Amino acid sequence: MPRVPASSQRQSQKSQARKGRPRNVVDAAASSDSDDDYFQVNGTQAASQSQTQSMTQAEKAAAKLTPELIERKVGELVQYLLIMEQRKIPVRRGDITKNILKEYRTILPHVLERAKRKLKSAFGLELVEILHKTGKTTIKMYILLNKIDAEKQGVFLDSSRDDPKVGLLITVLSIIFMSGGAVNEPVLWHTLKKLGIKQDEKNHEVFGDVKKLLTSEFASKQMYLDYSRIPNTDPAAYQFKWGIRAQTECTKRKVLDFVCQMYGNDMDVKTWKEQYREVLQSESTGDNDEDNSESSEKDESSDESD
Repeated sequence: MPRVPASSQRQSQKSQARKGRPRNVVDAAASSDSDDDYFQVNGTQAASQSQTQSMTQAEKAAAKLTPELIERKVGELVQYLLIMEQRKIPVRRGDITKNILKEYRTILPHVLERAKRKLKSAFGLELVEILHKTGKTTIKMYILLNKIDAEKQGVFLDSSRDDPKVGLLITVLSIIFMSGGAVNEPVLWHTLKKLGIKQDEKNHEVFGDVKKLLTSEFASKQMYLDYSRIPNTDPAAYQFKWGIRAQTECTKRKVLDFVCQMYGNDMDVKTWKEQYREVLQSESTGDNDEDNSESSEKDESSDESD
């Protein structure tokens, strides 16, 4: 039987590693059971265990524990996720093991799977895992998304009438959408200045530190905005895009409706031809921003250490 050249074997292994690249948003129940698993998306380093192996090990570990203990941990995790969701703060993988599972960390995939089913059946919420990138580091985090009421995603937008901060966020999301999906930081602040909101304002009577609200609260913590450096800029320049939470909780049609309302005079959404085409395209694919989530995958190292 002919021998397979070593070079061919290495090429095959590299090909398989590339197929295993993580996505920006992945199913929470398919996670590995270690907080320290990490990926290098360039294919030179892969996860130490497959998803199936991870779940199998978690099931074996769970079988050694009492059903009452498992159920208690699932309930604690559900409660913890709901509390954090009220604050719109993503939950890091390490937070779950530290605050909920503790010495039972090996059953994490099993508990996540059961918590996911309970959240969906009881609350209509879907637990998803996101890979949050900070430079070359990527940390696994979890958020809850309303998937059952997807056709009524205007609830978030409608709340802007009662919450001034949500109103500001919707305004920023609208500016980004009308600018083609990304807006340079100076352009955004120039637009907001026309509304009486200044970049250097630290003690706004409603928003407090305005820049911190946008770049920290809305971007880093709640992930409604993506605030990132524009590549190859010197001095460094930054831009705003829709974050992962906005991509799911907001529809482009609702945002365009919001823009028309701001202009008044019963303006029709079809007035904005380019944006209206984008609305129709997003509705035809059934995904608010699937292309953006796929295109954001980059060949860079990632590390889940907290």
